[in-house]
Formats: sequence, C-alpha cells, structure tokens
Amino acid sequence: MKHIFWLVDGQIAGRSGPNKDAWDLAEFKQAGFGAIASLNNAEGCDTDAMAELGLRHKVFNLPDNIPPKPHDLAICAEMLPLVLTFIRECEADQLPVLLHCRSGINRTEMVMAYYMMENGAAPLHAVSQVRNASGLAFDAEGWDQFVYDVLYELQSASN
Repeated sequence: MKHIFWLVDGQIAGRSGPNKDAWDLAEFKQAGFGAIASLNNAEGCDTDAMAELGLRHKVFNLPDNIPPKPHDLAICAEMLPLVLTFIRECEADQLPVLLHCRSGINRTEMVMAYYMMENGAAPLHAVSQVRNASGLAFDAEGWDQFVYDVLYELQSASN
C-alpha cells in the first residue's frame, strides 16, 4: 500500500496522515490493520468511518516543533509510554497497528524507536532499525538529536 512502511511485518507500520496524503480506511482494514494511533491531532481522520470499520483509534497529540523546544522532551517522555500501552493492548488482541503523524517521519518514527527500545534494542540500534525501515527518519532540524534525548530520558526513567 502506498506510503506505508513496516517496522515489524504484520504488526506495526507507519505512514503519513490523511492531512498530507489521502488514505483509504477500507483498504487499511482489508490489509489487516486493526488499529490506528494518531500521533498528531488526528487532522483529516474520519473517526466515524474508523468506528464503522471496527478500527481501534486513539489520539496522542505529540509536539511537532521544528526544531524541538525544551518543553517537548517532558511531553514526549510522558506521552510515549501511553502510546506504547495502546500498542501493547493491540498486540495482545492481535491487531496490527498503523502509526501516523502528518508526514510519518519524526513523531511516527520516534514512537517506533521507543517501541524497539522497549523490546530490547539499545537506543542507537533502535534508531538505526527505524531508519532502515523508513529511509527518512528524523530529517527535520533538531530531531536527529531530539529522538536520542527522548529515548535516554525514557531509558533512565525505567531504570
């Protein structure tokens, strides 16, 4: 499917949001997706259509500042564990998850890197795996460092 990249085949994928690249929810459902996590304000998302198709949906409005602002670190450190809880609930119910923000690059891939870290990867390896999956990860000014700041903050909080 257009614009989708898989981090873990059949489990977790990312893409740009409908406010950037139009999408077809029925096509997502037919492809096996059972849940969508909006990592922005869900602009352009048709929540009624999601409900009709049986797609689980949750909104986690992560900051999109370029470059990131100092307070963004605390917001992300608070929000990412909530996103991970949603992903884990979907995994338990065997529902593949589609993550999106506007462009599918910075916020989407930060969540993916956190997911990989929580599955045992060191932060450097987690970011590398996400870059390999998407090819465009953390290309906005300041985000290359910001993702590590967030991951190290979350790593120290869990120790």
